[in-house]
Amino acid sequence: MHRPHRHRRRPLSRAFSILLLLAATSLPVAADEAKDPNPPHIDHILLEVKDLDRSIAFYRDQLGLKLRKRSDDFATLESANVGVYLWSKRWKWSPPPPKEGRSPQGMYPHFVIPDVRGTMKRLRQAGYRIVAEAKDYDYGTEGFVADPDGFVWALISR
Repeated sequence: MHRPHRHRRRPLSRAFSILLLLAATSLPVAADEAKDPNPPHIDHILLEVKDLDRSIAFYRDQLGLKLRKRSDDFATLESANVGVYLWSKRWKWSPPPPKEGRSPQGMYPHFVIPDVRGTMKRLRQAGYRIVAEAKDYDYGTEGFVADPDGFVWALISR
């Protein structure tokens, strides 16, 4: 009776295992990374709004963004690094806006501001909806507020 020959696996040496690990972690994440090491930048965020004047008041007067351009149905504002564009019309493919406030949608842009608690107090007094009170974390103070159309923004102080 012939028994099949069993091969024993020899454990890899510790040095060889470390070498394999180093080689695997030093591989580029994506082939395109070698072609262009600079990722794309976000130019602006476009928000469909119901009342352009009320939205401008929120972003310019309450949060301090700079109003750059304005037309009958469109406004461009700037933060320190990203534009916030407001449009009182809709894309044809965009669903109609909700009749009553938006629920949070899973995307929460963050504005870095000097005083979260003071800004949130002022926003509350002006009638804006505070979604989550300011709270201290190891990275700073963070709170959440809804704009006039229900878009939720995080406010953070570091």
